[in-house]
Amino acid sequence: MKPCKKILVIVPSWIGDLIISQSFFKQLKLQNQNSTIDVVIRSNLITIADMMPEIDKKFILDVSHGSLGFIKRYRLSKELKKYSYNEAYILTNSFKSAIIPWLASIPIRIGYIGEMRYGLINKIFSEKKFELPMVNRFLKLIDSVYQEELAPELKLDTVKHQEINQKFKINKNDKNIFLCPDAEYGEAKRWPIKKWCELANKLNEMKYRIYFLGKCDKINSHINDISSKSSSIVSLINKTTVEEATYLLASSSLVISNDSGLMHIASSVNTKVIAIFGSSSPKYTPPLSKEGYSKIAYSNLSCSPCFQRTCPLGHLNCLNSISTEEILMKADNFL
Repeated sequence: MKPCKKILVIVPSWIGDLIISQSFFKQLKLQNQNSTIDVVIRSNLITIADMMPEIDKKFILDVSHGSLGFIKRYRLSKELKKYSYNEAYILTNSFKSAIIPWLASIPIRIGYIGEMRYGLINKIFSEKKFELPMVNRFLKLIDSVYQEELAPELKLDTVKHQEINQKFKINKNDKNIFLCPDAEYGEAKRWPIKKWCELANKLNEMKYRIYFLGKCDKINSHINDISSKSSSIVSLINKTTVEEATYLLASSSLVISNDSGLMHIASSVNTKVIAIFGSSSPKYTPPLSKEGYSKIAYSNLSCSPCFQRTCPLGHLNCLNSISTEEILMKADNFL
């Protein structure tokens, strides 16, 4: 039997990336069954981490993007030092994310070289960022590759699920379709709102109940306009927590989403997903659904994927070329 280890993981700052990292946690736990796996995590991701049974302690670190936050990192590293961790995995690429395990004197510090992190990381992996799917990029750190049994799988509470459905008047027996038109990363990942509204109206004509979900002030007026004309189109934009959104997606017959955190959440709660990709790549961050539970809408243009927040060419053809009819055809095969 392998000796028990104390393992620390520095997890990603984005919801989708954290969901993908659950495959890494699953395999890490299989390889180290009696070991503890603790994480350093942002406070807004705690509710998602709480649904991952592989994770033990969660240590919060909230530092603004682009800020070093050295004092916060130093204080946290002093606390972590008390736990005498055997090894640390740094799933992120930044220099600053590798500081804490080094300051905490964790003897084995594993990760990609990233922003020239020699010394901070002493078991170094080197690779182009988008060469492997993100899930395999994580799994390579523990000499593994993705298999369907490693798919992310958030653990939901039955009572809480019923309470949240009641709060938002969701009947799981209805044909509920959730539309997720936001993507926090930037507009180059957002299918145009006009197309989302067209899609909602056509699905409504087909007698489905439509819910818009996410956080985005810019599109709210458009959605409120169409929802005011039909009681079967409901806007929950800016009205849910991440935890509530997770349970609602688990009550959906189908989720249609941009490449976003909600897309990855939907796939992790065993819901069928149509994922719309623009500037990002379905090879790099696909929904990790079980077989037959996801479909991809992607134009695969010569300029794609660029991985930019805004279209560098100014035309956004990667998203504009995806029609409402294409999404409806994919939805029809699911429903």
